[in-house]
Amino acid sequence: MTTRSAAEPLSGTPGIAGLLAIAVCLAASLNANDLTAGGLNADGVVGRMIEMNQARAAALQQYTSERHYVADNPHYSKRAEVAVQESYVPPGRKDLKIISASGSAFIQHKVIDKLIEAEIEAARQENRDQTYVAPQNYEFRLIGIEEMDDRSCYVLEVTPRVPKKYLMQGQIWVDASEFAIVRMEGSPAKNPSFWTKKVHFVRRYGKHGQFWLPASLESESELWIAGKSTLKIEYSEYRIGAAAEALIDESASSSPKELLDGSKP
Repeated sequence: MTTRSAAEPLSGTPGIAGLLAIAVCLAASLNANDLTAGGLNADGVVGRMIEMNQARAAALQQYTSERHYVADNPHYSKRAEVAVQESYVPPGRKDLKIISASGSAFIQHKVIDKLIEAEIEAARQENRDQTYVAPQNYEFRLIGIEEMDDRSCYVLEVTPRVPKKYLMQGQIWVDASEFAIVRMEGSPAKNPSFWTKKVHFVRRYGKHGQFWLPASLESESELWIAGKSTLKIEYSEYRIGAAAEALIDESASSSPKELLDGSKP
């Protein structure tokens, strides 16, 4: 069994070079300028999101979870599956322990192990500022409102201010009542490797009690020599410990419909 640890705040690596890009996108960020219909512009959505994230982070004391990684390269008929146990304890320490592995040892070591290492690297103090979904890293444009998993969400286009390896270019979906990111989709702000033509990923979050935690990650990479590589991560079995008292005011926001039709200021 292998255990990896890192200090990490709340909120990769593609196959054989390409999967490395996912680490870059473990966190995204927003920035806002444009006013769209209704009472909130991008700055308003981002401001509320940051406020709510801080409240949830203060309340979350500890959790454990399980992950299932699957990395696949059809061109070389290589595939690996790894099960990982995660433990988060204050003040922001995360342990990742590999509990089982099967398939290609090469894919495991070159892709999944690198992904875990990249996550730990991103969590280090000197790298945290680069991963925040916040105006210091991104510019935001509010482009609409959509239903996502039966929840109304603000859709924002995110553009990194500087192409750094922990940032992404694409879109995020922010829950309109709880101001939590429920989905990210896009590509790394910086190409992770000379051998990588392009990377596309989708990351989803799910609600556990009052907290929004990772649910799944899917990445597809096009490599110059190895062709298409895919990576999937499923997060499950969250067990959340006692939470400190924190004010999470979910009633202060207006629904998207109210904002659009002007029925609420």
